Amino acid sequence: MSTLEELDDLDRRDHDDKKDGKDDKNKDGQAPADGDAEMKDTEQEEDDVLDEEILSLSTQEILTRKRLLENDSRIMRSEFQRLSHEKATMGEKIKDNNEKIANNRYVSLTTTTHSAGACAG
Repeated sequence: MSTLEELDDLDRRDHDDKKDGKDDKNKDGQAPADGDAEMKDTEQEEDDVLDEEILSLSTQEILTRKRLLENDSRIMRSEFQRLSHEKATMGEKIKDNNEKIANNRYVSLTTTTHSAGACAG
């Protein structure tokens, strides 16, 4: 396991396997469980699969996964900070532009009023 894509593929396969198993139960004529019970079952299955998967990995593979997750976390924090800064910058630009629009409307109204007064006089 050296890339995030491989980890994503594993997660997708696990998810698809679980989904296929759940669909078979419904096809056998069992009544579907209510949402809460189904969610608890799914959470329990995910915990079991995760534990089995982690237990089957070597120490090096676990450390590699840990490093990948830490890198992803760092990248996401950095991206969040960048987007927050960009949002703040855009907010300031919008505020400035709204002020300019208000000033231009005022100037336009006063110019039109003065022009109309000059023509009438």
